[in-house]
Amino acid sequence: MLDDEKGDFVGTAVREVEEETGIKLNIEDMVDLTALLDPATGGRMLPSPGGCDEEIGLFLYRGRVDEETIRSLQGKETGLRDHGELIKLRVVPYSELWRSTGDAKALSAIALYEMAKREGLLPQPTPSANL
Repeated sequence: MLDDEKGDFVGTAVREVEEETGIKLNIEDMVDLTALLDPATGGRMLPSPGGCDEEIGLFLYRGRVDEETIRSLQGKETGLRDHGELIKLRVVPYSELWRSTGDAKALSAIALYEMAKREGLLPQPTPSANL
């Protein structure tokens, strides 16, 4: 649940990943894909323009996570129950993700990543990403 009132989307995203998977990310390794949009968009992604005023940020993390950790996440139930969250993790290969989800955020992130990669807009990974 990204509900940070301070607008610290990247910090909130890093905390959410840790809460839901136990994986600790470094903020420096996060790439704000929405910041790569044309300035006319305000660098914002609107999941339902006209339907609500929600804005979200879509981020890329490039780093290594060992196979055992990835396997242990398959089917894991997580989320903050006292906030009404029940999340069941599903691990799928990146190459299959676009076909295996109807999640508009995931599909938008894939599109932004692929276009930014094609256009050479992605920054080099930081040394801490351990690539």
